[in-house]
Amino acid sequence: MIVHTTTVHGRCPINGSWDYYELEVRTDGFVKCEDIEAACDRVRGSEMTQEAMAEELRLADEIPSDCVIVLRGRHGQNVSTLVEI
Repeated sequence: MIVHTTTVHGRCPINGSWDYYELEVRTDGFVKCEDIEAACDRVRGSEMTQEAMAEELRLADEIPSDCVIVLRGRHGQNVSTLVEI
């Protein structure tokens, strides 16, 4: 399995703070790094929940549908969460 990682940020729709995420794209196939970055550019800086961001990345045309999307989030100073689709 190949695991690509990158960072993306968004604004929390609940309290307006910046949230920072580590995105993992897991695949047994080939995915170009530039395609992952293009998908991230669609959501980077957006105001949305972590779950909505993970779903947007899951549906991005640039990321093949057989990939597993893992989005680990850091919310505020103390909370860490994980969404895997």
